[in-house]
Amino acid sequence: MEECDVQVRERLTAVEASCKSAHKRIDKQEEIVENIRNIVEEIKYMREDLNAISNKVNDLESKPAKHWDLLITAIISAGASGTIGFIISKFIGG
Repeated sequence: MEECDVQVRERLTAVEASCKSAHKRIDKQEEIVENIRNIVEEIKYMREDLNAISNKVNDLESKPAKHWDLLITAIISAGASGTIGFIISKFIGG
């Protein structure tokens, strides 16, 4: 009977050691998972920042085009106003 008890104790000790080892690995994996969650959250914020920067760059790129559009509009308006003024002055008494 003693030999059986010794074998049971040895097997129980081996199982406990294996269980401790498994718990250590699980704890390491939980730490890794938490780190991955943090990285994912940081990437999310980086994406938001990148979108904001992209919008600012697009606004800056479109400003010169807006200036040219305003200039062209002003030139066309001045030309049309001058032409209409000239035509009206000829009809009225010029």
